[in-house]
Amino acid sequence: MKRLNIHQLRNWPAEKISSRALYLLVGIAMVIFVLFWLVGYDRPFEDDPNFNAPLFTNALLLLMVLYLMLGIGFSVWSVVSLLKKRGKTEAVENGIPVKKIGYLVAGSVVVLLLLTFALGSTAPMKINGATYASGFWLRTSDMFIVTSLVMMLIAVAAVIYGATKYNRKL
Repeated sequence: MKRLNIHQLRNWPAEKISSRALYLLVGIAMVIFVLFWLVGYDRPFEDDPNFNAPLFTNALLLLMVLYLMLGIGFSVWSVVSLLKKRGKTEAVENGIPVKKIGYLVAGSVVVLLLLTFALGSTAPMKINGATYASGFWLRTSDMFIVTSLVMMLIAVAAVIYGATKYNRKL
């Protein structure tokens, strides 16, 4: 097996680096989820034996917090680097209005987040015997869930549209 030198990594295309990073993150998540479901899942919760206290709950929560922090960090880095380059880049590249598309996507996400927050439910929920009634957090969780679902539907529709409308010229 060849050892990878950090200087060789600089010569890799971005697609290769991002696909390897994706495989690594998905692999780690799969291992943690398999451990969560298959090892010690049926342990009873000390305070109430009617509930389970899986052995790898803390590992799963830590992984999700780590992924969230990585996502937030890369998002902030991306926005900052975009704002630094904003005045230096072309508005149209290869006949594609990239600036207009970028602003449209960013604005649409902000509008979608605000709309789903405004329309979110504030009805109290009873979960594991505890009642959650904070209107702000109920709306916030609704906002993220509904926004995620809408964005996934848009992504699926874009993939289907792209797959059916893309004609390659040979």
